[in-house]
Formats: sequence, C-alpha cells, structure tokens
Amino acid sequence: MVTITLNGETLEVEAGRPLVEVIKEQGVRITNLCYIDGLEPYAGCRTCIVEIEGGRPTPLQLSCTAVASDGMVVNTEKPEVKRARQQVMSLIMANHPDRCLTCHRRVHCQPGEICLRDDVVTHRCLTCSKNYRCELQTSTELIDMGEYEEPWVGEDRSYYETPPPEVDRANPYLEFDPQMCIICTRCVRACADIRHTGAISLSGKGSTTMIAFGTGGAVHESNCDFCGACIDVCPTATLMEKPNKWMALSEEWTNSACNSCAVGCTISYGLRDGRPMIVRPDRLNPTSRDQICVRGRFHYDAVGDRERLSRSLVREGDLLLPATPEDALAEAARLLAGVKDQHGAEAIAVLGSPLATNEEAALLAKLAGEVIGTPHLDFSHGPVHRAAAAAFERGLGSAELPSSYSDIEQAGTIVVVGGDIEESHQVISLRVKDAVVKHGAKLVLVSPRWGELVDFAAAWLQPRPGAEAAAVQALADTSADAPAGVDPDALEAARALLAERPARPDRRGAPAWAASTGEEPAEPLGPAAPPP
Repeated sequence: MVTITLNGETLEVEAGRPLVEVIKEQGVRITNLCYIDGLEPYAGCRTCIVEIEGGRPTPLQLSCTAVASDGMVVNTEKPEVKRARQQVMSLIMANHPDRCLTCHRRVHCQPGEICLRDDVVTHRCLTCSKNYRCELQTSTELIDMGEYEEPWVGEDRSYYETPPPEVDRANPYLEFDPQMCIICTRCVRACADIRHTGAISLSGKGSTTMIAFGTGGAVHESNCDFCGACIDVCPTATLMEKPNKWMALSEEWTNSACNSCAVGCTISYGLRDGRPMIVRPDRLNPTSRDQICVRGRFHYDAVGDRERLSRSLVREGDLLLPATPEDALAEAARLLAGVKDQHGAEAIAVLGSPLATNEEAALLAKLAGEVIGTPHLDFSHGPVHRAAAAAFERGLGSAELPSSYSDIEQAGTIVVVGGDIEESHQVISLRVKDAVVKHGAKLVLVSPRWGELVDFAAAWLQPRPGAEAAAVQALADTSADAPAGVDPDALEAARALLAERPARPDRRGAPAWAASTGEEPAEPLGPAAPPP
C-alpha cells in the first residue's frame, strides 16, 4: 500500500494501480471516454488529464497511464486542469454532432424545434436515442463545455453539411451508426481483449479513420457474436441495441439470472412501467462477471404479452374458462386427490422444467414427495442428466464434479468434448479462451465440426459425428488406435499435452480440471477393457 493525496485528502491505495481507477473508486467524477477498467490504457481520448505535482515532463498527465505511487499529490479540480480537458474535448467534438453538447439552453428545446445556433443542424441530443444515458453527454456537462469558446465559430462550413455515413440496421440485434463515433476504440478492445473475437477494427487513416466490422461490410457479415460487449462500453449512440433503442431509458433496475443455459449468468433488467426494456450483465456470478451472450441480452422478449397466461384457466368440457387462482388451485387439488384415492400416489407423475429456478424445482420436489407422495418426479432433460451423472459416478466416483466453472480460467490443460460450446454456453467458451490467452493453458478440443475454439486449440481431434466418446477413450488409452476421422498425429499431440499437464490439486484434494460437453460420453474414461 502507498499513500497519495487526492484533492487535499490523504488516501492509502494499492501501489501500481491505474490512477484513474483510484480516482473513480473515491467517488471523484472524472472524464475517461476511452478507458476500460481492467484493460491496458489506450490513452486516445486524453480527457482524463489531472495535475500531478512534480510530474515530468509536465504536471498535467493522463490518469489512465499514471499509476499510484507513494507521496503522489493529485489534483483534478484546478482551473487549468479543467481548461485542458475542455480543449481536448473540443477536438473530440469537432467530428461529432455537438450543438446540444456545447449549449447551455438545450433543456429548453423540443425535438421538433429548429436549432437557434445553427440552422443546418440535422441531429441533436434531443433527437438521439441515447439522450440522458450518454457518457459523452455526461462528460461535456461535467467539464462545462457550454462555457468553452466554441471552436466552430467563424467556420466557413458546418459539420452538419457533410453527408453522414450510412447506418447499419440490417441485423435484428445491433445498430451501428458511424456518424456518432468518437474513435475511442473501446469497442475494438472489448471485442478483441475481453471477448477474444476480433470482429471490430479501425479502418482508414487520418480524418477518414472509422470503426469497421469484419472487412468493412455489414455487422452480420463479420464474425460478430452479438454478445453486446461493445454496446456496454460505447460512450455514445454509435452502437445500440436495436429492439429497445428508443425505450431503454429505464426507471429502475432489478437483478435476475439468465435461464438460457446452465451457466446462470447474473443480469440486471432495466424496467419501465414494470416491463423489462434492456438487459445488462451483473457481476454477481463469478464466472460470467460483466459478460453475457446474445441470448441473455436479447431473449427477455422471447415470450410476448399475447403468449403469456395472464389468468388461471379451468377446463369445463372442451373449453378452458377463466377462473380465480384460488378456484384453479382448488380444482387441481381435487383432481389430484381423486386420482390418488382411486389409483394410489404412484399413478401420479410430476414433470418439471429445466428453465425453472432452483427454488421452484425444490418446491416441486417437495410437492411430489411430501404432499402427493409419488416417486415419479422428472423433467424434460432427465434422461440426459441421469446419463451424465452416471458417467461421472463411474469415472470420478461422484456425480459432483471436483471443480466449478470458476476454476476453468486457472486450469493448465482443458479438454472440451462434443458440440460447439461457443453456441450453447458462450460464457464458458469465453473463460476457456481467457485461460488460453491470458494464462497459457493448453486446449484439447474433441469435436466433429469447426467452432471458434478451434483457433485456440493446441490439438483438435475431429471424429465422425457420434464418435466423440471413442475419441475420448482413445485419449485415455494410449494403446488404442485413432478412431475413424481422427488424425493420428493430432491424437498423439493431444496425448502428449495430457501427459505433461501439471498436478494441481484443488481445495478438496481432487485434481483441478475443467471439461464441458455437448454430448456426454457413453463410457467412463480409463483404459479400454481387455477383449473377452
């Protein structure tokens, strides 16, 4: 720990931490339009200027590149610091619709009115879908850009007379509006360094520099996964969710968990009039943290209002008629009691849903066992679940895995078996990529088809569809021949990786390992049984 002074207050902070993060954690508001917490600084926007007493070559330095050191004296509120930020911000806004951002009376305007400062204005904050939830807008207010001498005064032409680039609205999830971009490159770095996808890049040079997807075509023609990580970090309206673009200014937020796969990413719903309008990742889940996938972000409206049961129904003859919840519950209890009295409790089966919460599943089990007394309790994925549990029992001695999702990033060797987890469990695929890219893990992929993980794999075994279990068995039994479709050289390379894996016991004494399956192997891992 080191001692620094921030705006006259003495603090003890962790040595070497980025100064901008220290400042924000102390509740001091500071502009930082290009910085992403946790990533290396880009130092592109330069709006996070602070004064560091005794700093060289100048006291005015970027807080994103400066790190906390003992005895550091930092000032963020001095007039010269504010003036420097205003000068930098004026350069950013030179290529952005800026009339509202530098106007002291924009709160008095209405969207349909003509701008009194510039009659060629075609786009303003009042006509922007991100109005009042825009980081650039907040940043200009923070440093009082309305007080700054407008750099456009006296210009022969206006920014608004330049034809803007076309907006990409060709896909159902994401809108890309290049004219709103300030080239902060947050989206580029989030896609490359956080998601390891690399769908976004910088194209052009000088004044023609712009953000591009893939080779410069439409978003859906690139390798974009529509995870929305770029939307989360974009400080302007350049990247927006298409379904809720004009409705996402939320009145309140509530936490929940995504039920689209087994990861259970924690999410926050932005509500308006009691209805979810927008989804953001919530950091409660130690595996998903601040990331979700396309299903978690856009699946909230999968069931429309007209498809929901808004009231209880009771069958009378061939018709389902509306009834109060009390009457419907009493009728269900009467019918169940009749079957139980006539045929016994074992005549009743209870079927649950894999999309139910743990609490709902526990209540359903209590209803079946303690209330009805039937042993017949199952759910639609029951056969698959029991097959997987039985395989784990035979191979590991317990149906409970000795590791959790959060251990994947720390694994030295990872074996992924079966389908494309980039499609089925995208956040797990992301943590596998993290382990490979950030920690040097070795990935062995057993899959009959290409997926994004192929580019991260040290060895890819490509068996014929349905022969994944045979390929895994060949991995475990070094005397076995390569199964159909598997390259013998790739099999030997995978065996060598597994043979040299480090022994890293976890906190319960079991070997630390991580595996994810799309199709569960029919037999436990281990040496092949001798022929009869």
